[in-house]
Amino acid sequence: MNKRLCLGLLTLASVMFLNKLHAQSLIDPSVKDIIQKAFQTNKELKLKAYEVDKARLEADGVKANRLPHVSALGLYGYVHSNGSIDIPTVNIPLLNLGLFEGATGFSMHGQAAYAGVSVKQIIFSGLQIPNGIKALQEKAVAQQYLESAGRETLSKDIIASFDQLMLLDEVDKLIVDSEKRLKKEQEKVNKAIQNGLAIPYDRDKLKLALLELEEKKVEVSGNRDLLCQKIEQETGVSFQEVGGIHYGLKPIFLSDLPRDVEQRSELKALDASSKAYEYLYKKEKGGALPAVFAFGSANYLNVFNSKLTVKDQPLFGTVNLPLNSIKGSPNLMVGVGVKWDLYTGGEHHNKIKQVKLDQNINTTKREDTQEKLNLLLSKNTVTYTTGNQKLKVGEQQLKVAENNLSMAVKQYQAGLIDVTELLAAENDWYKVNLGYFNNVLQQRTAAVELLHTSGKLLQTIHE
Repeated sequence: MNKRLCLGLLTLASVMFLNKLHAQSLIDPSVKDIIQKAFQTNKELKLKAYEVDKARLEADGVKANRLPHVSALGLYGYVHSNGSIDIPTVNIPLLNLGLFEGATGFSMHGQAAYAGVSVKQIIFSGLQIPNGIKALQEKAVAQQYLESAGRETLSKDIIASFDQLMLLDEVDKLIVDSEKRLKKEQEKVNKAIQNGLAIPYDRDKLKLALLELEEKKVEVSGNRDLLCQKIEQETGVSFQEVGGIHYGLKPIFLSDLPRDVEQRSELKALDASSKAYEYLYKKEKGGALPAVFAFGSANYLNVFNSKLTVKDQPLFGTVNLPLNSIKGSPNLMVGVGVKWDLYTGGEHHNKIKQVKLDQNINTTKREDTQEKLNLLLSKNTVTYTTGNQKLKVGEQQLKVAENNLSMAVKQYQAGLIDVTELLAAENDWYKVNLGYFNNVLQQRTAAVELLHTSGKLLQTIHE
């Protein structure tokens, strides 16, 4: 039993070690550092981050509607007013006369000055404010997930670019190996020509092969420069720093193949958008309820250099009264108000229909995106599995090509084959090796694509 326990613990430790090894071998640490720098400098990611900040500020702006709103107002102008006033009748017994009987018309004109402060605070908004806040908060969450999706896409592109650079490094190594062998044979041929044991034809064939290698060097150098410039533009890292990164181009073996796409940031963004539309729907439904608010004000009013005309007074007829001023200071008012939009020309119902349509669009988009991602996951899984199988075949091809080249060199030195057959073996060796490293690149690309499709690439980068 103790042996079984020890064996189980050893197996578990081995699995954990292999998983850790796979995570470490997926992305070179220097490439991880550059990806992290790119997150801070990439302009597209900056724009997505601004959208997140904007949504959060919009939510804060709606929150401000809960707080009291204080305003101050100052006015100066000319006043002209006509009206009527009805005050209790004043009886004069001696004259058997009643003053101010019934409504009395008047008019007034003059200059006026007004200054005041008012306070207004929403008490009940039909739940529009809290639902509006929640809708904008979910919108910010959706924007955050879209930024994460942008980070994953950028990471995938940077990894692919660096892998292509490392493929060029491997091509350089192949060219150097071929060049060494061909120059060595060229020296032997030159000596043999001097001794009359070889013909210039062999020398020219070797020279032509070396010139072809020089052409490949120039092509590799140009491709390297273009890739370094591309990475520099994507990441903001200098051309020299990018060119100084080197790592071995080795296959990526995933211990567990992803089975679903639920971790994909785009799906999470659509889920957050769905919640936002739910709160937005509740907000628009609440627009049918009345809004209740508390208010208060304090103001100063002064009408001066004015004239008051009271019409049709008993005995006096129309009375013109010049006024020095009419002052009200302070005029105070506090209370509760209700605002209820009873009819808005169908605007309210139209907004509700728009939100329902947006919900349907978002739901359909979510279903469509999930279906396409699941199909892409299946495709990338097959590509990754096929890539692993091609690597096994490629390893066998490497052994055969290496043996054939070694045998061709020996046969050429023994005079059993001519230089054309030697160069053919050399060319086959180069093609097989180049094909193998191309297969490694494709296998790595398939593994990264598989992680990206499942939404786990960003998590791997942060490990």
